[in-house]
Amino acid sequence: MANIFIGNSIPPYRIDTYNVLAKMGFSMYFYSDRDPDIANMDALLELCEFKPTYLKGKQLGRRSRTICFGLWGIIKREKPKVIIVPEFQIVLWQILILKWLTCSKFKIISMCDDSYDMIANDNDFSRVHKWLRRLVPRLVDDMILLDVKAKDWYQEHFQKGIWMPILRNDDLESDKYRKVLPRSIEIAAHYGLSTTKVILFVGRLVKVKNVSGIIAAYASMREHCKLVIIGDGEDMNDLQALASSISKEVLFLGRIEGEELRAWYNIADVFVLLSTLEPYGAVINEALLAGNRIVISQKAGASCLVSEDNGEIVDPYNIVEAANALDRQVRMAGDKKEIRFRPSLMKVSFQERMNYLMQRLQRIQLGL
Repeated sequence: MANIFIGNSIPPYRIDTYNVLAKMGFSMYFYSDRDPDIANMDALLELCEFKPTYLKGKQLGRRSRTICFGLWGIIKREKPKVIIVPEFQIVLWQILILKWLTCSKFKIISMCDDSYDMIANDNDFSRVHKWLRRLVPRLVDDMILLDVKAKDWYQEHFQKGIWMPILRNDDLESDKYRKVLPRSIEIAAHYGLSTTKVILFVGRLVKVKNVSGIIAAYASMREHCKLVIIGDGEDMNDLQALASSISKEVLFLGRIEGEELRAWYNIADVFVLLSTLEPYGAVINEALLAGNRIVISQKAGASCLVSEDNGEIVDPYNIVEAANALDRQVRMAGDKKEIRFRPSLMKVSFQERMNYLMQRLQRIQLGL
């Protein structure tokens, strides 16, 4: 007998969580063996400590709208006590119908990416998602939430909610950042950044990421520093044109992954995310683990990882507020005389949160 986990695909920022779930006895099923946002998927799969199984199905538009085939056969074979499903997707409704038709006793847990801003400020994916938020919690046995304030909201309204943010394994990541330090020193020397303060953004270059707001805030800063933008997307040309109109240099590097990206986190002093819609923002955990100070949008779920000890939370529409916060965080990063390994600024432990999640899942499995 094994429990069942169903996900869209295998992103790098959830590898450690998936490995722990597999060790707990979850069989790991996914819609796709390829994530379109990951260039080197084979290298990522080598990090899996489990054998993923890929579901057959019919995709209706986006990947989340996939009708999966053979679910009842999987359930009969695995005989699970717990099934974890993604969000409010079609597969959730398939599992609910199968449970009702067969009078099965397994528990269903939805892994939901809602941020508190999406809930409280009507800043949602769609009207359908907003409507489902009121219905799904009544039908599932529990929910796993990324944003602690979103978890509190679900607890208040439905008495359900387990807080498990997207986190990397602290110990493993520390070793990886230390390992790429020579590459960081090499890159910094190449770009003339060895003693220059660096503000870093990593993500898709699309409207909701508000990279234009980052460039505008950077243009207004008093502190001497360099803005580095890593990522690609439909807004690349417009953003490069905007950057060329200000008096400061912006370094666009395109898409970077893996160890090369870790090397850039070592170089950066401050990480910025000013999204206007951001369910979470896994890059914040990565940046904090590398010792970056943070300026983050109040609309991002990962703002729950940020406090006055490691950064600031700002209104993404207020450019003056963002610029002032960036100035403060650059100053707080201290003098930069060389590229060196820095201790993590994370205040939330992967091990502690995973232990808590495992305890909750065990209680759910036992019907407690």
